[in-house]
Amino acid sequence: MLHTSMREINLRKLDLNLLVALDVLLTMEEVSAAAAKMCLTQSAMSHTLQRLREHFDDPLLVKGKGRMVKTPRAEALAAPLRRALLELQHAIQCDVEFVPATSRHCFHIATNDYGDWTLMPQLMARLAEQAPHVDVKISHFDPENSIVPLESGSIELVFCHPVKHAVGIQQETLFEEDFCCATRAQHPRIGRHLDLDTYLAQSHLRIAPRGGQRDLIDKTLARLGKQRRIALSTPNLSSAPVLLTNSDLVLTAPRRCVQAWQKLLPISLHEPPVALPGFTIAMIWHERFEHDPANLWLRAQMREICHLASNPAAPVLPTRAKADAPRPARLAK
Repeated sequence: MLHTSMREINLRKLDLNLLVALDVLLTMEEVSAAAAKMCLTQSAMSHTLQRLREHFDDPLLVKGKGRMVKTPRAEALAAPLRRALLELQHAIQCDVEFVPATSRHCFHIATNDYGDWTLMPQLMARLAEQAPHVDVKISHFDPENSIVPLESGSIELVFCHPVKHAVGIQQETLFEEDFCCATRAQHPRIGRHLDLDTYLAQSHLRIAPRGGQRDLIDKTLARLGKQRRIALSTPNLSSAPVLLTNSDLVLTAPRRCVQAWQKLLPISLHEPPVALPGFTIAMIWHERFEHDPANLWLRAQMREICHLASNPAAPVLPTRAKADAPRPARLAK
């Protein structure tokens, strides 16, 4: 029995397909879109929604501005329902072998534009070679604000800085990153060596994804009693290479990004004139995916990709696709 505050629901009287339909409806918040996703007619999905409303004694979805919106009861159901269905799916598939060459799995990955530049090209090249029918769907979300997509299972793997104090979330360091300076090639006022006075005399491009007024670069300069002029501040790292090549701006950015841009555009890399702290990039996942064969394989590929990127002359690490892969570093509960 599953008890609610309104009434007792007998699971034996509830068709599992109804719960699957409810999950899709609460995700899409639109009957026609949910019907298309489940390969049903709109009439059939409307009938299913009516059955769900009767079963839960709640409208679940009501008309809002431009689309349907979830009722408070539906909001309370959405995340637990998604977790339960994913757990059931994984339980059924737990012994299914993942065969990269023939699998048609779709990985749901979250990262930011830093990951888009530094990790995704190598991963897609690896998939094209070893798993040509496997697809990837990328979402951008900030784990500092919410880890609900990880908890709900809608995201299988995240590439970003480590998170803290997250129950049920696991992480593993992929590499350490540092900063360098980037300008367009043949910058008229910067030669091979960029000293502090020259650096401060330039107009700067700053990446501020959260809209902050001062980043670690400005804070480092402030401790030295120095200040730079920010001519342009943007939240998007992806626009930086085009902005650089069409201006005399100076950007202080993650080294791997600048190295990726240099393969496509005439951009020069300079060592920063002050010592700047680096940062860590990790892959993060929910514990429900720890022994999933497909995700074990994916994490093994990322370890190898990052190992080769950090150590170009190093031998290739053996790829592990079983549950005996090295245990990741766990987060504090």
